[in-house]
Amino acid sequence: MLSPLFELFSKQHNWQDRYRQLIALSKQLPAFPDDQKTEANQIDGCENRVWLTVKKQPDDSFIFQGDSEGRIVKGLLAVLITIANNKNAEQIKALDFHAILNQLKIIDELSQSRQQGLDKIIERIKLLTNDVKKGE
Repeated sequence: MLSPLFELFSKQHNWQDRYRQLIALSKQLPAFPDDQKTEANQIDGCENRVWLTVKKQPDDSFIFQGDSEGRIVKGLLAVLITIANNKNAEQIKALDFHAILNQLKIIDELSQSRQQGLDKIIERIKLLTNDVKKGE
C-alpha cells in the first residue's frame, strides 16, 4: 500500500514539488464530518487544529479519518493515514513512520513545530489502535 506514496513522492525533485504534492493530497482526504470535530478527537500539540478518528474493521484492520485547518498539516495527515490505513494493531505498532517519511523526503524540510505536531499525530494513531484493541 505504500508503493503509490513512494511513486508519488519519488517524482518530486525538490521541496517545493513535495510541498505541492502534500497540498494535493490534503484535497483528496475524504470530507470529515463536522460533528466529529470534537475536543475528544482533536490532537493537542499541533500547529493547526487536527482531528482524527478510527474505525476497526471486521478483519481487525483500522480505517482512519482526519482533518486539519492547515493545508500542509492536512497533507501530512493524509500521508500518515495512507501509511496506517488497512493495517491491524500489530502492524501499526511495528510501523516506523519516521523512516517512511524520511524515505519520502518529507521530514527534513519541516519546521521543528511541524515535526512535533507530526509526532503527536503518530502518537495518536498508535494510541487509538491500542485503545480500540483493549476495548474489544
